[in-house]
Amino acid sequence: MIKPTKSVAMVLAGESLPVLERTFTTVDLMAYGAATWDWHRVHYDIDFAWAMKLPNVVIDGQAFGALFARAVVDWAGPQAFVARLSFKMKSMAFAGETLRMQGEVTQIRSSTVIVAQRLTSGRRLVSEAETEVRLPF
Repeated sequence: MIKPTKSVAMVLAGESLPVLERTFTTVDLMAYGAATWDWHRVHYDIDFAWAMKLPNVVIDGQAFGALFARAVVDWAGPQAFVARLSFKMKSMAFAGETLRMQGEVTQIRSSTVIVAQRLTSGRRLVSEAETEVRLPF
């Protein structure tokens, strides 16, 4: 069964989104590189990453945006529309790390809900985002 989409009337400022956790493997990153045409070796070649003094292959920053968008749509429902997503990368993340996305509704403007999001790996801040999602009334 498809989950219903939230309406603006169902959302409160300060509401937390469900936590989303994701661990990327090297295989995941290779597939992501294929899907996005990003073939930089740092995302799949462990020997190359080690030569650059990195502990593992690097999770592509575009994947952070995908996690932010997925978390909002999972929370809001299938008819939600991500109107704007802006994020800043704060640190690198590597294959094998578990990324944890947390979010909170900060504003409600007409049919638009603003969500502040944080992506962490352990105690380290990886990325922050502000996402605007349009919901039905």
